[in-house]
Amino acid sequence: MPFSSPRADRRARLGVDLTAVGARPGAHGALGSVAARPFDGERLARLVHRADRGLLDLVALGGGLLLHPGRGRVAGRLDAAVAAARVAPLVRTAALVAGVPHDGVEAGHLAGAVRGVQGAAGGPAGWQLTGPGDDRADPADPADERAWARGAAAAVEAVLAAWDAGALAPVRRAGDGRFRVDHDGVRFAVRGRSSARAAAAGGAGGASAPARPLVVVPVAGPEAEALAGRYADVARLTAPDLAAAAAARARVRAAAVAAGRPADAVEVLLDVDVALADDRDAALARLDLVRSVDRPDLGVAGAVVAGTGADLATVLADAVRDGAVDGFVVRPTSAEADLATLVERTVPALQQAGAFRLRPGEGDDDATPAAGAPVTAGPSWLPPAPRWSAPADGPWSAAPFALT
Repeated sequence: MPFSSPRADRRARLGVDLTAVGARPGAHGALGSVAARPFDGERLARLVHRADRGLLDLVALGGGLLLHPGRGRVAGRLDAAVAAARVAPLVRTAALVAGVPHDGVEAGHLAGAVRGVQGAAGGPAGWQLTGPGDDRADPADPADERAWARGAAAAVEAVLAAWDAGALAPVRRAGDGRFRVDHDGVRFAVRGRSSARAAAAGGAGGASAPARPLVVVPVAGPEAEALAGRYADVARLTAPDLAAAAAARARVRAAAVAAGRPADAVEVLLDVDVALADDRDAALARLDLVRSVDRPDLGVAGAVVAGTGADLATVLADAVRDGAVDGFVVRPTSAEADLATLVERTVPALQQAGAFRLRPGEGDDDATPAAGAPVTAGPSWLPPAPRWSAPADGPWSAAPFALT
């Protein structure tokens, strides 16, 4: 496809989905058996840190992330939240989003798990719902989507209520700082926690409660569009092309207005599978290889970009300028290679066009915005990017993953 110069009047959002970095169960494919892959916490830590250091807006660990190859059939998994909490100390500006199934986890536990990620992270955190079609490539059946939307709406209401109440963590005793624990057992009883509402309102010298985590809704049909308009801070859209994405974005924004929210309350980000390289031929060759070996359905229902980092910057800037979407969530076909290209090629190209945020005090010489192009602030759910003084490889630690 032809690529134009990356010029944009609005700031683009750019995130990365690292769900595929988790463990993978063994399987039998067309080319033979595929060995199970264990979870590599060091690898995830490196990738998350690099994404954050590269100024990406969002890092998502979806509900499909596994901490062990054999956990794929375990209902109510908190694997993504556990992994997110462990890498959260490495994150300073990106929104760290964990996917937790709303239909398999009690709302209070879910709310507490996401708050745990938020408490460990230096930036915002969020909860991503599981979608009705997460386990198949075809669009969800309308009846299934309606049933999913009803359950998801009830779960979101319950989780939001838990977040607002603040009843998510043990309450410290005055004086010694120890935690109160609810227990009424055969041999002993422990006095339960005090009112969480009172603790949130007046505890710790009247400190205000932390901001509510983000709600991220996957969107691939009309029921999900309505749900996203009503509740979501971020809608992750599955669409085959930008025309379909623009129509879906308009419907999500209309649903937000119908729910009494501003249209801009929801950021609509398009999921894009990418194969990025220094030249387009190499990127296309890798895309063909991934389709033939691992993912034959790649691009059947969703958008795909195969090209250079600058090509992706142009597609993204044009899509945001034309109002098709507010940004992309990139799903790499090769995590290390594609993330490196995002950080080293795509982000600088967007900054050069005035379509992406700059790090205050740094990068001005290398990322001067185009003449007349405004450099707008980051999204409301992102803090200003701090001055980063890490070495080239960055300080990261996989110590939390050294489980026994």
